[in-house]
Amino acid sequence: MQRLVKVAKALADENRLKVLAFIQKYNEVCVCEVSESLGYSQPLSSKYLKQLKEAGLIGSKKEGKWSIFFIKDEPLSKPFLDELKDIDVPQIKRCMRC
Repeated sequence: MQRLVKVAKALADENRLKVLAFIQKYNEVCVCEVSESLGYSQPLSSKYLKQLKEAGLIGSKKEGKWSIFFIKDEPLSKPFLDELKDIDVPQIKRCMRC
């Protein structure tokens, strides 16, 4: 039950859904690319990424000292991800991995 609550809470925010749609479109992104492209501060982008990761919707891997985020294969989020494919997200502003 707690897992369902975490996923539901993570998906219940428009800004987190935008971040999820952004990651889905560009496959792998760092926090700088999220903040620069979507216009959020870096701390706020980090917060959104943390919440999505804690819900099990995204994962991360290390590249040097940077964390790169990607969509995890999570059955609970599949219907949302299918709908997010149609969401218009800004062009990514690549950061050369900070």
